[in-house]
Amino acid sequence: MFTFARHIPKFMLIQGIILGISLSFMVGPLLFAILQAGIERGFRAGLAVAGGIWVSDVLYVLALRYGMDALTSLTALPDFKVWAGMAGGMLLIGFGLGNLVLKKTGGMPLSLSEPVQLPENSGKGQRTYLAYWLRGFLLNTVNPFTVFFWLGIAGAVIIPNGWENRQMLVFFGGMLGTLIITDTLKAYAAKRVRHFLTPEHTRWVQRGIGFLLVLFGLVLMVRVF
Repeated sequence: MFTFARHIPKFMLIQGIILGISLSFMVGPLLFAILQAGIERGFRAGLAVAGGIWVSDVLYVLALRYGMDALTSLTALPDFKVWAGMAGGMLLIGFGLGNLVLKKTGGMPLSLSEPVQLPENSGKGQRTYLAYWLRGFLLNTVNPFTVFFWLGIAGAVIIPNGWENRQMLVFFGGMLGTLIITDTLKAYAAKRVRHFLTPEHTRWVQRGIGFLLVLFGLVLMVRVF
């Protein structure tokens, strides 16, 4: 006979999925980074950015599980939020200015009907995708609000409920799994849109995203004060 206790993980899974869906629809620098990469280089580039974000999130989850005290002590350091916000803001502004000053998209073909030839086994292709992965990883990691978001999850959900390892695994599995699916769909959507854009349209999209990244960086630096 099923007991209510055996159904608890299902509710935790649903909570994780709902939170993952909510996060996936948030408009921010991570969303634009995935879309930009997908438009510039296609699905794999967008997926590389998303992959960096996923690894960063997994590291934060592990920090909550095994280093909660250390993470809390880090955020309690004097002016941590200010310095972290400055670093994250400067990173966003740097990526944004990089988009604005580029005269042409890196590697975009003259004709969008001819895809960029970047085989995965080529050194250039591997370096390009690694750079996109690193961009996603840094954008998510060097952001004080990411740190405080995960601490908020721990303080509002995990600690009050006294969740055990299995329960935390179900919750974070549902949340991260949802983010992986939705981010993959974003990268695929950017690839599909890419085929309808001319090089001139792509340059305007690149500059628009660059402007938004600079704006997000400035807002982040202002908010931490």
